[in-house]
Amino acid sequence: MRKANEVSGGLGLAGACGAWLAKRAHAPRALVIAIVLAVAGTAHAYPQFQLVRDETCSGCHISPAGGGLLNENGLNTAESMSQLGTDPEFLNGVVKPPSWLLLGGDLRAASGYLQTPQRYLLTIPMQADLYADAQWEHFTFHVTGGYRPPEYGNETATRLWSKEHYVQWQSDVGSPEGVFVRAGRLMPIFGLRLAEHDAYTRRYGGTPLYSETYGATVSYIKTAYEAHLSGWVRDHLIDPARQDDGGAAYIETRLSDVAAVGVEGMIQHTVSDNQYRGGVTGKYFLKGPGLLLSAEVQVNNQHIGGYGLTKLITYATASYFPKDQWLIDLGWGHYDENLRIKGLDRDALDLNVHWFTSSHFEALLNARVELIGQASTNVNTSGPTGAYVLLMGHYRL
Repeated sequence: MRKANEVSGGLGLAGACGAWLAKRAHAPRALVIAIVLAVAGTAHAYPQFQLVRDETCSGCHISPAGGGLLNENGLNTAESMSQLGTDPEFLNGVVKPPSWLLLGGDLRAASGYLQTPQRYLLTIPMQADLYADAQWEHFTFHVTGGYRPPEYGNETATRLWSKEHYVQWQSDVGSPEGVFVRAGRLMPIFGLRLAEHDAYTRRYGGTPLYSETYGATVSYIKTAYEAHLSGWVRDHLIDPARQDDGGAAYIETRLSDVAAVGVEGMIQHTVSDNQYRGGVTGKYFLKGPGLLLSAEVQVNNQHIGGYGLTKLITYATASYFPKDQWLIDLGWGHYDENLRIKGLDRDALDLNVHWFTSSHFEALLNARVELIGQASTNVNTSGPTGAYVLLMGHYRL
């Protein structure tokens, strides 16, 4: 197990891709792009805005999970917090779809330095997704379509896909509160739902990148609290990141207008193992300095036949809002893949700087240093240091 971690160079999937690319410096550009897309993130909502901008994700988004298309309040927030303002509507209001149809999308690219431990520079596309919501009374029909890393041996048929497509029923039309029921291809609602997919509580915490699959969610959202139940089955139509059937629950309560705590649980079943996750989340906003503190701690019991192991997954962030158009995150993550064995741990220190230039464009700096096996005194079980520094551009259609 340690050998696999050494190869990954401290950056998980990114490290494995980096080592592969370093050995193939003359790899075709299209192949490089396809591989790095697997490392790249997908733009979601920033949960840092909760308690700072609104009490709930549904206060700004059509989906109760956050991410994707914005509602009227979300569009106004995007305009008011940006440096240049500009019309927040689809394509700056140049194209006006009918009132029952909402359109949008996210385009994202990055350029920077990656150490895995090989060192090289990359310029990569990261996301190209289009969104459409057709609304009729209490129902919303949602589709996300875009490019994805092609499936090996089936490249032609898998370059384009629909990451999410579902039907949503909402009890109180136009309100951020009430009952939301969704069925189709989607991501379970679980934990802090950080946009950064390489945060440990996402990568190892049950909601990794490209793990959308077929299932259903039921959400009940009020200003003071919210509850979400999710169930899913493995996607048999395309080679999935999520290989399991399972269910999850997440409940969060707002203790005040500046504090929230949550509890979570998840069960996952595959042909080879069963996993049982439980955890807690917390947020506290210091209004004076404009500092949001958030954290998630998760314990995962994995059973493989007659053998069981316990994993610890944690992530904590301090989010600073110096001005409306700036957001600075300092995060720390710790992951131990087996608490019974020393040295099977990794730690990451993250820095993310967001500049909301206009209501549609965001410039970002993402940096990480990652260490493997620092809890072990045996030098043979520790891995090399991994790192990256990326400059990103994110355009919301």
